[in-house]
Amino acid sequence: MDILRHIEDRTLAISNPVLTLGNFDGIHLGHQALLQSVMEDAKRFGVRSVVLTFEPHPLKILAPERAPRLILTHKDKMRLLQSYGVNAVIIQPFNLEFAAVEAEEFVQHCLVTRLKIRKIWIGRDLRFGKGRRGRVEDLIRWGARAGFDVGVVDPIRRGGVRVSSSRIRELIEQGDVQTARQFLGRYHFVSGRVMPGHQRGRELGFPTANIAPRTEVLPGDGIYATILETEGRQWDSVTNVGLNPTFGDGPRTIESFVFDFQGDLYGKPVRLFFIRRIRDERKFATPDLLVQQMKNDVSNARKILSEVSPGEREKTC
Repeated sequence: MDILRHIEDRTLAISNPVLTLGNFDGIHLGHQALLQSVMEDAKRFGVRSVVLTFEPHPLKILAPERAPRLILTHKDKMRLLQSYGVNAVIIQPFNLEFAAVEAEEFVQHCLVTRLKIRKIWIGRDLRFGKGRRGRVEDLIRWGARAGFDVGVVDPIRRGGVRVSSSRIRELIEQGDVQTARQFLGRYHFVSGRVMPGHQRGRELGFPTANIAPRTEVLPGDGIYATILETEGRQWDSVTNVGLNPTFGDGPRTIESFVFDFQGDLYGKPVRLFFIRRIRDERKFATPDLLVQQMKNDVSNARKILSEVSPGEREKTC
């Protein structure tokens, strides 16, 4: 997959592609429907499939106080787009100058003059250009005049609820990783690096990997059955997200006890996939009571993870 850092990139050699545009945070089922339509048409026309996305998230520039925490790091978003078979991604830097471009000017300069798009696929609720004044109807009208087609994907629903990045953030932060999975089409994961911790788990007989996350959207406090992936290999695990109240509140940590692992994880990059929430985090009167509960948690996590099919595990790779 080619990655271009600007719509004005001098190395841009893409012509007449099928394109979609947006932030694509989470790359959820709605995004996947767009990508599928783009790739099918690109194959049918014998042209390239292209995603035009923006960095940073526009609200980080226009209204930082309202900017959402992101479900995916930039690196993870690129990795997932590649896994779906996208030919090229154009990462348009988003700044105040770009935000001031009128919708019609954006279409004429970026989509028509620079990319000469053959077709664009968009979501029904697309808003773009200065003041978010550009709408689907405008794009269809301008496309008819400029000679490109517009395909529109309606919102995807699960259980009567519209799939959206904002709803997925809420579910994850509430600890409902199972429903979030239904909206994402995959397990939510946190990317980070294993760092030294307080060593309390080791003292209790449950040495844990203390994960410093790069991912912004973290599951709510609690105990989870998880799969830890590093260097192309996977290990089942049980993870505590929270404040470790038995030893005094804070700071908030992500600590994973990795089953049957022999070796050193310190300093290694990892991805931690959240399969199911087991229970709330709570304070225990003594460390011995905590140890007994941890044994129960490990048993519960092993049972849950034994039910994850090989096909589902492959989706975490």
